[in-house]
Amino acid sequence: MEKSADILIVGGGCIGVSIAYHLARRKAGRVVLLERGEFLGQESTGKCAGGIRAQFSTEVNVRLSLASIERFERWEEELGFPLQFRQWGYLFLLTTDELEQSFRRNFELWKRLGMKAEWLTTSDVGKRFPYVNLEGVQGATFHQRDGFGDPNDITQGYAKAARREGAVIETEVTVTGIDLDSTGRRVVGVRTDNGEIAAGSVILATGAWSRTVAALANVDVPIEPFRRQIITTDKFDLIKDPWPMTVDLSTTLYCHRESGGVLIGMSNEEEPPSFNQTFDEEYGEKMLMTAMGRIPLLEHASPRAKWAGLYETTPDHHPIIDKLEPVTGLFICAGFSGHGLMHAPAAGLVTSELVLDGKARSIDISRLRLSRFSDGTELADERNVI
Repeated sequence: MEKSADILIVGGGCIGVSIAYHLARRKAGRVVLLERGEFLGQESTGKCAGGIRAQFSTEVNVRLSLASIERFERWEEELGFPLQFRQWGYLFLLTTDELEQSFRRNFELWKRLGMKAEWLTTSDVGKRFPYVNLEGVQGATFHQRDGFGDPNDITQGYAKAARREGAVIETEVTVTGIDLDSTGRRVVGVRTDNGEIAAGSVILATGAWSRTVAALANVDVPIEPFRRQIITTDKFDLIKDPWPMTVDLSTTLYCHRESGGVLIGMSNEEEPPSFNQTFDEEYGEKMLMTAMGRIPLLEHASPRAKWAGLYETTPDHHPIIDKLEPVTGLFICAGFSGHGLMHAPAAGLVTSELVLDGKARSIDISRLRLSRFSDGTELADERNVI
C-alpha cells in the first residue's frame, strides 16, 4: 500500500473518484484514494436510482446540476469512456397549491439561469404523458435535459480517467484514524487497517459515514444516514419510451425505465436516521400501491428486485463542500442528500479548486460552507427532495 500522498481522498463512490480525477488532471502531485469496499461505488452510488436533474429550488443546486449535465453530455469526448445517459427528462407532478406556488418561484429561477424548462397544464400532462392518473394534478414542470445515467459508468469512468492521469486508487483499505500534528490543528496523514499514510491534505468523500470519519479529527459535521428503498420490475412495455423520470413530489414517489422494466422509489419521511439497509417489505407494499395509484398501468408490472441504500442528509438538504476548520489540510465533500451522483462532475471540480486554489472558481459554493449550521445565517432549504 502507498506510504505517502500529497492529497489523500477517503471514499470511492462517485464523488471521491470525481475529485481524484479532477485533482490528477491538474497534476496536483501524488493523489491517492482509499476505499474500504472490495469495489468502488458499492454503497450509496451503486444503490441509487441514477437520476440526473436540474429542477431544484436553490440557485447553488441548480448551478451544480447544470454544470454537471454539461459534463455528462460531453462525457465520452472528455473522458474517452462510454456513458449511458438518457436525457428523457424529469416530469414533476404538482398536486397541491403549495407545490404549485413553490414551483412558480422555481420556474422564475430556472429561467434566470438559462434553463429551458416547460410549465405544463393538467391538460398538457394528459396529452403528453397519458399513463399518469391526473387525479389531483394541478400542473407539472418538465425539463428535457434532465434524465438518468448509469452509476457504474460514472464511477468507473472517473476512476479509469483518474488512474490514467496518475492517481492511485486502493480498495479494501479502511481508515481508522486521522493523524494531526503536535498542535492538533494540521492534518499529517491517516491510519488504516493496513498501515499509516502520510498526507499533506485529506479530503473526506465518505457520504453517509462522514460524521463518523470527521469525528476522528474532532470535527463534527451534521450529516445523518437515512434509509431509502427501491423496487425494480420485470420487463414492462405498456408505457412507451422515451419515458421521463416521473415524480409525484407530494408523496415522494418516483419511477423511470430501468433495464426494460421499471424502477420505483419513494422516501419514508417518518423513518428516523440509521444505517439500516435491509428492505422493509411492508413499506415496499406501500410504495407499489402508491405507484399504481398514480400510474395505474403499473398494476401489470411484476416486482423483480428490491434493495435499500442510504441518503447522506444534511439539515438543509445541501452538501457540505468546505475546509474542516480548525484543522488545516482537512476538507469535506459530502452530504448531498440523495443528489450526489447527479452533482458528481461539478462537485469534483469545485473541490479540486478549493484544495488547490483556496477557493472554488467555477461555481460559488460559499452557500455550502460548514459554518452555516452554527453562524446564525438563515439560508433556504432545498425543497425539491425525493
